[in-house]
Amino acid sequence: MPNRKTMTARLAKMILFAALPVTLTGGCATRNHFATLTVLPDDGNNQAAFSRAEQTIKNLFPAQYRATQRAIVTAGGKQFPCDGLLEVSPTEGHHLAIVSSFGVVTDLRVKADGDCELLKVTPLFREDWSRRFVARDLRRLFIAPANLRPAGRLADGSIVLETAPDSAGVMAEYIFSADGGRWQGLDLIQNGTTIYRAAPKNFRKFSGTSAEIPGGFEVSAEAYRLELRIAELAAPKTEAPP
Repeated sequence: MPNRKTMTARLAKMILFAALPVTLTGGCATRNHFATLTVLPDDGNNQAAFSRAEQTIKNLFPAQYRATQRAIVTAGGKQFPCDGLLEVSPTEGHHLAIVSSFGVVTDLRVKADGDCELLKVTPLFREDWSRRFVARDLRRLFIAPANLRPAGRLADGSIVLETAPDSAGVMAEYIFSADGGRWQGLDLIQNGTTIYRAAPKNFRKFSGTSAEIPGGFEVSAEAYRLELRIAELAAPKTEAPP
């Protein structure tokens, strides 16, 4: 017969598995609100900076690497720590497994063609949450967007590149330093309202990288916040050109 300590641990686990999906689907979460940025129209004098910004975001991460992440998800006033194991290759796409004290809680891949493949679903990260939010964070933070176009600049001189609205009417605004050399932020806008804001931070060099890349991100979204730190990142060494 299980002792009281074992029964208490099982009960705590059952309560967590029952409560967390409700929290992560935003049932009782406080919605985050953002001030939409004012983008001044392009005056035609920033073409070199726009071109550099396109290359900056395109080449931000290596084409192939493995990374270990540490993350805290805040939803419904509660914090949930977890780890991420991310493997990236040009052929296999971006494969992310999220691990908590209970083991792997979700496992998905954003394939090279952009489709999302769920490899494991658990009560802690249900299918709708994984497809809607986890895959979105993976796409927006770690995968270079296609078909960016100049949008203009902010009052502080930062320049903005944007995507066309997707099938859900969501448009992305990527913000860069005035010279286009440093990615500063990302907003997602739907029906004129900013629903998602991300800021890369702690740029540094990792094993196998020659340029500085983000060491983490801070994300505020509709019903959650994400603090993500890249603990380790290793890319295969490439031979220098002759």
